Amino acid sequence: MAIGSATADDLEAILRLEAMSFAHDRLSRRSIARLLASRNGLLVARAGTALEGYGLVLFRKGSRLARLYSLAVDPGRVGHGIGRRLLAACEACAAARDCDKLRLEVRRDNDRAIRFYAAAGYAPFGHHEAYYEDGQAALRLQKFL
Repeated sequence: MAIGSATADDLEAILRLEAMSFAHDRLSRRSIARLLASRNGLLVARAGTALEGYGLVLFRKGSRLARLYSLAVDPGRVGHGIGRRLLAACEACAAARDCDKLRLEVRRDNDRAIRFYAAAGYAPFGHHEAYYEDGQAALRLQKFL
């Protein structure tokens, strides 16, 4: 498996991953296309020609804070270390842009994801009530890079 920057050719595969990975709050085709053309970090994990996962890091000009907006792994490939490697690549992408913190939101009812991020060194620093489309709360996590 190799991790690298996404290209315009990855648009359809990223949309498929979104549909397989998230019931709500999915990125739209238009948003993904815009992100592919931006200076944000949209990274993909590939095995040959198959896209196994992606991670999206957002940056704000003049800020040393980056935001992990999305991380998704093909459900058939969960448990193979793809998410862990993508997360490490997203952290490296943020550090390369002189960011000293990476923050994210995770559904408060997603115990598996919360454990995944905690194992990677993320700690809670707040929450948002009714954050997601379906009204679910979000736990806010961060890691110092």
